[in-house]
Amino acid sequence: MNRHDDQILAEAARWHLASEDDAMDWDAFTLWLEADPRHSAAYDEIALSDDLLQQHSSVLEDVGTEAEVEQTRPVAAPATGDTSVEGAEIVRPAFGRRLRWAGMAIAATLAAVLVVPQFISPAPEVYQTAAGTQKIALDDGSTIILAPRSSLTVEGRDQDHMALSGGALFDIRHDPDRPLTITAGRLQISDIGTRFDIQAQDERVRVAVTEGKVEVSSETLSAPVHLAAGKGLLYDAAAGTASVAAVRTQDVGDWQNGRLSYDDAPLALVVADLRRYAGVKVDMPDALRDRRFSGTLVIGDGDAALRDLAQVMGLRLGGSAGAWRLEQPAS
Repeated sequence: MNRHDDQILAEAARWHLASEDDAMDWDAFTLWLEADPRHSAAYDEIALSDDLLQQHSSVLEDVGTEAEVEQTRPVAAPATGDTSVEGAEIVRPAFGRRLRWAGMAIAATLAAVLVVPQFISPAPEVYQTAAGTQKIALDDGSTIILAPRSSLTVEGRDQDHMALSGGALFDIRHDPDRPLTITAGRLQISDIGTRFDIQAQDERVRVAVTEGKVEVSSETLSAPVHLAAGKGLLYDAAAGTASVAAVRTQDVGDWQNGRLSYDDAPLALVVADLRRYAGVKVDMPDALRDRRFSGTLVIGDGDAALRDLAQVMGLRLGGSAGAWRLEQPAS
């Protein structure tokens, strides 16, 4: 916890104590809550901590009582020869003071058990893949298959905020109290419990839904787009376009089985997929980027898949393995 977090918790504790007073300034309290989302979270945790302390008040009272008894317990006077102290009660407060501090430590510990873990969000979890895939299991039973050469960051106490670069297949358990939001490029995909695939490369993002529904939003879109099962969205930030079309649900996520299927997809998108899923290095001129491709490519052998693509598209494949280039055929 940093110093600013300590300050927020201290302010929350002061507001909680003030709320028991008739002179509570509720307007100022409301302004404080609205000033920062962490204020409300901190106040809730302080209230929970106070409730726990109240439940354990009998333990703390017993500690305090024992401390008071020890402080007032008489002991024999020292044999100093000074008759003025004979028979006097000498108090040794050190042990009682330690008990009082023990009671305060119990209170502090109970508060820390509640406040510190819940007020501070856990550190983000970052997953990255090379040539293979990775299965990610969330705490609620949801699963994610992260595609090759991709990165996924998972944040939040409920693992409900993610950022994706590359590709992933999501199978999310329905929980109305925990909507999931995934940032991919300039899009935010919100899920209420479904199965869907996201591919984010450069300025293009694709979303395809096989079960349930998702909401896709962005500052660049005039309104959120709702996708149900069997629908997909292709977003191109560079071109400023977003198109919705039907998808073959059996093809969604088929990259897990070594195949890539397309229906009227831009060639730039297909080439980007071959780079990620087949590991081939290929370039092409801008004039070819928007050529359209429909079909299925088998990506077990990336070079062979690239040759198949060039043949179907009527293009010439120049260069060599590791430095391929798609080109217009010589006239």
